[in-house]
Amino acid sequence: MHSSRTAPLVLASLIGWSSLCLEASQAPAKAPAAPPAKTPAASNQPKAVADPEAILTKARAAYIGLSTRGFRGYRFVARPDWSVSLAELAKSDPTAYDAALKLLTQIRFDVRVGAHGQSQVTHTVVDAPEGATQGLNQIYQGVEQALNGFFQTWGPFMVQTPVPAAGVPCKVVDLGTQYQFTWEETGDVHVELRTDRSFAISVMKVASPAFDAVIQPTFDRTAQGFVLTGYEGDFNPKGNGVAMNLKIRITNQVLEGLPLPGALDATVLIQGRTDRMVLGFSELKAEPK
Repeated sequence: MHSSRTAPLVLASLIGWSSLCLEASQAPAKAPAAPPAKTPAASNQPKAVADPEAILTKARAAYIGLSTRGFRGYRFVARPDWSVSLAELAKSDPTAYDAALKLLTQIRFDVRVGAHGQSQVTHTVVDAPEGATQGLNQIYQGVEQALNGFFQTWGPFMVQTPVPAAGVPCKVVDLGTQYQFTWEETGDVHVELRTDRSFAISVMKVASPAFDAVIQPTFDRTAQGFVLTGYEGDFNPKGNGVAMNLKIRITNQVLEGLPLPGALDATVLIQGRTDRMVLGFSELKAEPK
């Protein structure tokens, strides 16, 4: 059993994007648990793999692995499209919408992503109208947590590899049209990956004492390896938590020959309410050598 890395990245997505739906968390009704994603059916009976490490080595090499391609990190300005986030307000109260849009577009979010995929977010502070300070603070925190949560998920798929590192005990099963990888992490966390024969992940399942989650990533197949283009996640906390569905679409942009996120489109379904946020990244600069 090795140190936990999968459970934290799942929680990062959950906490980050749900923080943008603070009003939804006040709703009295609890949403039913999101249905688990369907796992594609395998064509043959499971069978053991004669040389698991050989399969794991190929699986690791199938992903772009930016850390092996000279990625040093990058910086950019994140600009939320507030007209998307405030679409309902625009319908119900155009005057309030215009005032909010004028205020929010003054905020600048500067993001620095390090060589290992970790992110730091800073922002400018705007003069808050009377009574709006708390709301603005929630927006600052919400965007910051959402970006940090995204990059904590992005890193293992793009900077490292989502397949366990060499030396980590991992069971590999041949399902005919798919491979199944399962391993344990500290904290009683069980992780299962299903991939096709080219090692593209179709589903990741995480079971832990705190929550169960199913993540379905999507990739572009490139000459450099698989490049993450988005993911959908169903999060089902245990106990008194609230179920959530999260969909992320990534628009990648090439910087110094490497595909890096240039825009995000996120949709969150929580407690029967759907919220969407679109973020464009501008002024992209690679960290100096």
